[in-house]
Amino acid sequence: MARHLAILREPYLSRILAGEKTIESRFLRVRAAPYGCVTAGDTLFLKRASGPIVATARAARVATFDDLTPVHIAALLECHAAGLCLDDDVRARAYRSRYAVLIWLTDVALIGDPPIISKRDRRAWVVLES
Repeated sequence: MARHLAILREPYLSRILAGEKTIESRFLRVRAAPYGCVTAGDTLFLKRASGPIVATARAARVATFDDLTPVHIAALLECHAAGLCLDDDVRARAYRSRYAVLIWLTDVALIGDPPIISKRDRRAWVVLES
C-alpha cells in the first residue's frame, strides 16, 4: 500500500472533513500523479494548501479515465455530482482535461500530530512511498 500527500484548497478540504465530499477528483491535461499511482487501500495525507497536514483518509475505490471529451466529462460530473461537491469554476476547468482520477474516500480522520513532509514545489499530489 502506498502513501500519498494530497494538497487541498478550501472549501474542498472542509467538505471532506464534514463528510459531504466523499470523492476526491483530479482532472488533468497530462498523465500526472495521482493518475496511475493510487490504488484502493492506499493512505492519503490531506494537507491544507499553504498549510499543515490535517487529516488522513483511505482510498476505498479508485477509477481512472483517459481520452476524455467534454461529453465524457459531463457524464462523469453528472453521475458523481453528489460525492464530488464541485463548485462551478472547478467544473468549468474540468472540461479542458484529457484525464481524470476519482478516489472514493473512507476512514477520514483528523490527526493531531501530523508527520513533517518537506515539499517546496507546486505539485498538488505527491506519492510518498509505494
